[in-house]
Amino acid sequence: MQATASLALWLHLRRRAALAHEPAEAVQPPPGEAPLLLVHLSDTAEDPPPLAGLLRTLLARRPGLRLAFSGGPLPAAVGATLRAVHVGLPQDPQSAEQTIQALEPRALLLLGDSLPSALIAAAAARGLPVILAEARLADQADRGRWRRILDRGLMGRVQHVLAPDQTAATTARQLGADPARIEVTGPVTETLPPLPANEAERAALAQILRGRHVWLAACPTLPEAKAALAAHQAALHHNHRSLLVLAGLPPETVPEIQAEVEALGLAAVLRSEDDDPEADDQVLIAEDSYEMGLWYRLAPVCFMGGTLFEGPSLPPRHPFEPAALGSAIIHGPLPGPHAAEWIQLDGASAARLVADAEALTRAVSDLTAPDQAAALAGSAWAVSTGGAAVLRRIADTVIAAMERDA
Repeated sequence: MQATASLALWLHLRRRAALAHEPAEAVQPPPGEAPLLLVHLSDTAEDPPPLAGLLRTLLARRPGLRLAFSGGPLPAAVGATLRAVHVGLPQDPQSAEQTIQALEPRALLLLGDSLPSALIAAAAARGLPVILAEARLADQADRGRWRRILDRGLMGRVQHVLAPDQTAATTARQLGADPARIEVTGPVTETLPPLPANEAERAALAQILRGRHVWLAACPTLPEAKAALAAHQAALHHNHRSLLVLAGLPPETVPEIQAEVEALGLAAVLRSEDDDPEADDQVLIAEDSYEMGLWYRLAPVCFMGGTLFEGPSLPPRHPFEPAALGSAIIHGPLPGPHAAEWIQLDGASAARLVADAEALTRAVSDLTAPDQAAALAGSAWAVSTGGAAVLRRIADTVIAAMERDA
């Protein structure tokens, strides 16, 4: 089978060479004497990995590492901070060989779902390690028989496959990767530094709220704020000292929220008036979102707004924010801009998914139990910080391969 795959790749490259008419573009490597890593970015992946985090990890392991990119466009924010070059993807063997010769990379790192045939073959012919990371390879598994044979020839030239999940690892094996060279690392996820908070303010409020159950609704829409208030009213029957913090609200929604608080017979205090909650206050309305790091630290349970009901609101917060600060997370079925993160959290049973206002009420009641909230928060913390370990594993594999073949 491998002989057939190698023949298919040879024929494919011969055809590419015959069709090549334009001379290869001149390639200039970035300045310096440090080793160079050539990174191919897939332009077909629906969810490209967070490149900035991976590059920070690589550069932390090898300061001064030079970088060249091919394939998909380099994000502007990344390119502005690096001494790097972006080269056109060589489509034929001669162009690929000239690119490799000009750049003299120590390794080729493939990120995403594409397998650039000419580039992989040229790197392998020069004895360079080829590493495939964060590739789900789903599209390759659905291709026709000829393409699968060709992909088998390419996978036979990949030294390391760092698969984000077991499905990707299985597909890599089906495409001809050596099982001994496949490692399931988990997906690359964005890692966020914990939001800051004024420690003196946190300590003072923690003292005031000592012994009270606190839960947070972060940037809720107006319908979600009303649902949170109803859930809180129900929770007060079981824990009469519970406090709900509504944080991150458009100014125009505050009067209607205050009216809802009054209609439910709840006592509320406004953060903008510099009042601290007293023992008989049941709701704290913190309109601004700049203190979100403070509320995440004080609230062991957090409902993430913008995920349950649509309506006027500030932009939804990133779910890894409360996860990184030890808050158990409740959310609705609307993923908004953070679909990948919600999939990861739900897949790890690290968040409580609710479908309607009644389910929100039940979740709030359940998570007043400290052990349940702590278990959920611990799982969420593991997911939110796990991406850093995956980045380190990819970086370690790349650096080790470059040093081994130096």
